[in-house]
Amino acid sequence: MTVNPTAATGFDSGAEAYERGRPSYPDEAIAHLVEVLHLGPGRRVLDLAAGTGKMTRLLAPSGVDLLAVEPVAGMRAAFEDAVPGVEILDGTAEAIPLPDASVDAVVVAQAFHWFDADKALAEIGRVLRPGGRVALVWNRRDESVPWVAEMSRIIHWNRGLIPQYDGIQLDGFTTWRCGYVQRLTREGLLDRVSSVSYIAAMDDEQRAPVLTEVSALVAGIPETFDLPYVTEVHSRT
Repeated sequence: MTVNPTAATGFDSGAEAYERGRPSYPDEAIAHLVEVLHLGPGRRVLDLAAGTGKMTRLLAPSGVDLLAVEPVAGMRAAFEDAVPGVEILDGTAEAIPLPDASVDAVVVAQAFHWFDADKALAEIGRVLRPGGRVALVWNRRDESVPWVAEMSRIIHWNRGLIPQYDGIQLDGFTTWRCGYVQRLTREGLLDRVSSVSYIAAMDDEQRAPVLTEVSALVAGIPETFDLPYVTEVHSRT
């Protein structure tokens, strides 16, 4: 991706909050990826825009040969701590630093909306071997739950100014969904909010009112609670 400067700043400075606060992915979704991407020993898989390796570490038990690409230095540093032994390269989705036909599958988790879709899909096609497969994964907050919808309102005052995964056209992809919950404390929720790129890029004075409003939103619920998601896997084979 041609990295958005604000996003790059936020993801770089907020890598630790991202690792602490962002959810993992449900077992059912990983099993689905293993099935549709034919993951197993002997298969080489690229985790593109891998962040801190939230997805990468879940793919490792399948026995695949893993490789990651991530454009933000802070994220790469956190990745190396979290997923030791997996190579991670500095690169973008629009200029993947790999040879033609070098991987069997590409996974993009929680990142495709930042890409120039046409250029990225062309690059993914270039690095895939014949018969290669691709999957795009998102955890979407379940805004059918009232307090979650209100939290989204609080943190998305700038909706329309940043890339959104809503409405992305994915011609030729098959969609699979399941429910998922992230068990959080109130402190964990603030990490989750702080990991949003444009909030992480704020200075402390700008960020404080957002976190205060989120804290007030959950003040009346138990100290430990569930943040619900709908996990989507869009795959092309």
